[in-house]
Amino acid sequence: MIVLAHGVLEMFELDNGIAEQLTEISLNSAIQVRCGNSNAFMVTASTMVPLIQMFEMGGIYISASRGAVEIIQAFESIGIDVSNIHFIDLVSSGILGGTDVPYDNITFIDSPIMLESILLRSLYRLRTTDNPRNFVLIDSVNALAIYNEEKMLAEYLHTFINTFRQREVLTVILNIPDQVPPSVLSNLDLYCTDLIDRGQVVIH
Repeated sequence: MIVLAHGVLEMFELDNGIAEQLTEISLNSAIQVRCGNSNAFMVTASTMVPLIQMFEMGGIYISASRGAVEIIQAFESIGIDVSNIHFIDLVSSGILGGTDVPYDNITFIDSPIMLESILLRSLYRLRTTDNPRNFVLIDSVNALAIYNEEKMLAEYLHTFINTFRQREVLTVILNIPDQVPPSVLSNLDLYCTDLIDRGQVVIH
C-alpha cells in the first residue's frame, strides 16, 4: 500500500501493482508506460510515487503534453511532493505569460521540435543534482509525435534511451498507443527493457 505524504483525495486511487513491479527493475532500465486518455494521470502518478517515496529518487520530468505548472499542481492536489523533481516544460513558452511561474524547479524550452536541446538540458540538470539515484520521464511520446517527423522521433528515442541507460539513469517513457505512429511504437517495444501496460509490467 502506497501512503502519500499528505493523504489521498477520496476519489483518487493509485495502482499499487505498479509499485510492486517496479521493485524488479534496475536503474539502467528503460520503461515504456502505456495508458489511455482517461487513466493517464492515475498511471503516471502510480509510477512517480514509488520512485519518489519508496526508492527516494530524484529526476527530470519532460512535459510535452501539458504545462509543468498544471502537472505540479495536479500532483500537489493528491499530496505528492515533487519539489525534488526538475520539470522541463516544452509547452508554456508559446503561451503569453506562460513562463512567469511561482516554481523554481521548471526550465522552459521553446518548442517540442528542439529534441537535441531537451536531451542536453536533461543531462545538464542531472549533472547538477546531488541525488545518487535518478530517473528521466517523457510525458509523452504521443505529444512529441504531433510536432516531430516519425523517423526522426524514432531515432531520437533510441539515442535518448541509450544515453541514460549508460549513465545508470532510469528512463520512463509515457505514451497513449493509439496516438503514436506504428513505427515509433514498434521501436519503443524494441528499445525499452520493460513495459507497464495500464498497470502491468512485463519483463522482456
